[in-house]
Amino acid sequence: MRITRSLNTDYETTTRFISVLGSGMLELNGNKFARPEFFVLAHNFVSQYIEGRFFKKEELLINVLQDIGFSPDASPISSLRDEQKKSHETAEQFVEAARQWQSGDEMARKNVGWVVSEYTSTMRQHLQRIKTLVIPLVEQNLSPEEEHNITEEFNAIVFEVENDPETIIKKLEDELSDWR
Repeated sequence: MRITRSLNTDYETTTRFISVLGSGMLELNGNKFARPEFFVLAHNFVSQYIEGRFFKKEELLINVLQDIGFSPDASPISSLRDEQKKSHETAEQFVEAARQWQSGDEMARKNVGWVVSEYTSTMRQHLQRIKTLVIPLVEQNLSPEEEHNITEEFNAIVFEVENDPETIIKKLEDELSDWR
């Protein structure tokens, strides 16, 4: 239960971000006010918060799964790693397309929408796997003391960003409201 509580804020923040990013993707198709800067800022959130904090916490959960006997090549571990890799790759693709769009390439605008759709789909599946499979497996196999130690390790992860996650999400939400 401690692990669930410790990850709850990160989980909710990431879920909120994915929702805002998905809304931006939906607005992209028929909205002349949509701007590539939204997606560049979204990429900053991905690299700083999701990859810089959330995935680091997941690494601790992966280590626990390995310690309790799950194979790194097949099991929830390989699924997590595959989703993390796909998340990173699609985030790089959507920021590259957004930068091309910023440079005047209107075809890149369509690519942004497609790749952001891939990204949000991957992350929704990933978050669901964490919530419904990984955390229950970890919690079922750890003593309360071991859970406490993991949450302490979560708290020790250094998180350095230019802006806090709420500020970035708020900027994205404000940008979206300007499009409407």
